[in-house]
Amino acid sequence: MKLLAPTQPAELPTEALLARLRGRRGLIDLRADQITETPATDVVNWVYKRLNSRLRQQLEAFLDQLAMRNLILALRYTFAGETPPAALWNNALLAKPLRRLVATTGESETTIARLEAALSSNYPFAVGLSAVYQNQGPGGVEQRLADGILHHGLVRAGNMTLKATLRYLIDVRNCLMINKLWRWQTSQAPRLTTGGLLATTSLQQIWASHDSERLARLTSRLAGQALLATEAIAMEQSLLQGLTRFLRRAGRDPLGLAVVIEYLWLAQLASHNQLLRQALALDREELLEEVLLS
Repeated sequence: MKLLAPTQPAELPTEALLARLRGRRGLIDLRADQITETPATDVVNWVYKRLNSRLRQQLEAFLDQLAMRNLILALRYTFAGETPPAALWNNALLAKPLRRLVATTGESETTIARLEAALSSNYPFAVGLSAVYQNQGPGGVEQRLADGILHHGLVRAGNMTLKATLRYLIDVRNCLMINKLWRWQTSQAPRLTTGGLLATTSLQQIWASHDSERLARLTSRLAGQALLATEAIAMEQSLLQGLTRFLRRAGRDPLGLAVVIEYLWLAQLASHNQLLRQALALDREELLEEVLLS
């Protein structure tokens, strides 16, 4: 089963959609609870339903990232015994059978086994997901899914902006993973994702030596701005802003694929911020920590 919900491709010409997105992207306010009175998930759904078959094929690797992030977050809420918020659950990217599967109450092992059976034919990295759950728990499942979809996308992405976006997201995951393990004061070396711009060997050395200043320098260079604080949320926000700036520059080409990637990213980031504020208000920030577009 594919992650993405099957819909009839739109007949809207590429140039017409790009023109509409260029006119609409300025309306997205990443600080607001809503985007011009429209939930962020509805904005993503609006774009998805208007992609023609060529755009959908070109963007599949990025759309898969968005859908997988929703799946991982839904699993996290489900394993915590909570119902995923509507802002997450109403996203039309994720196939309905997968949404129903994750929402079904029952044993976690059964849910993971069904998820493995559903995904394995299209995503080979899902093979063995049940064994991962038994040996490493929910965290191991998240790691397998997040790593797998990133590598799956990198192999298939033909657009250079899209490849650079996926590599950046790998670096973000790795930096935040190191930060998290330091806070947890764990002695277990982090399982870092390969394929980013930052060498995993260097990042492992930073973790082992607990060189927070070096990590801050790397993070600042990656994000393109000085890191003002090393707390997880501050680091995450700085890195996400860095990707936003990169996509804004790439999106200056009025006929480039980056116009769609930037718009989808801004809408998804607004949704991420909405969920983050909700979790913080409920003192449940651990449900969102280190769960990015991966």
